[in-house]
Amino acid sequence: MALRRPWVYASITCPAWVLAIALASHDPGRAFAAEGALNLAPEPRRESTPFQLFANVEEAWVQSDAERLVALIDTTTVRIALKPGAPLTYAVTRVAATFLLQDQLRLVHTRRFQMVRFDWDKKRDLCRALAVWNGDWGGRQGPRMVRVSFTARPTAGGWRLTEIRAED
Repeated sequence: MALRRPWVYASITCPAWVLAIALASHDPGRAFAAEGALNLAPEPRRESTPFQLFANVEEAWVQSDAERLVALIDTTTVRIALKPGAPLTYAVTRVAATFLLQDQLRLVHTRRFQMVRFDWDKKRDLCRALAVWNGDWGGRQGPRMVRVSFTARPTAGGWRLTEIRAED
């Protein structure tokens, strides 16, 4: 089967967390302490693949956790538009990004959020993802489905989001 776009390396339709588990490096010694007890010490998150990043985005979005989403963005370059049709806004600080995300996420009762497609362009060093967001916007808008597209690039701290855009 020929690809329409030769730069597309992955086109996947499954929850992002499944990919993160499958692609994440596994260190069996890290999960359990020497005595065999579960090690519950939190480990700093480092998204070494875009699939791990998008799995974390999916999880945070479902929980409407703007602060956790902000931890996954690159504030030096991120552009955000969560209201469909709105222009992209640069969020140059974590506070600005939190405000933009929190403002929309708390107004919408999210019923479902799932990553449905990934396009990883290794030559251009970026990965795009598309998610479907089902929620209730209340008022005249009511329940609806919105597509949310993401762009991610690698940084010194791992993969980070550089664009979040909602589309009708």
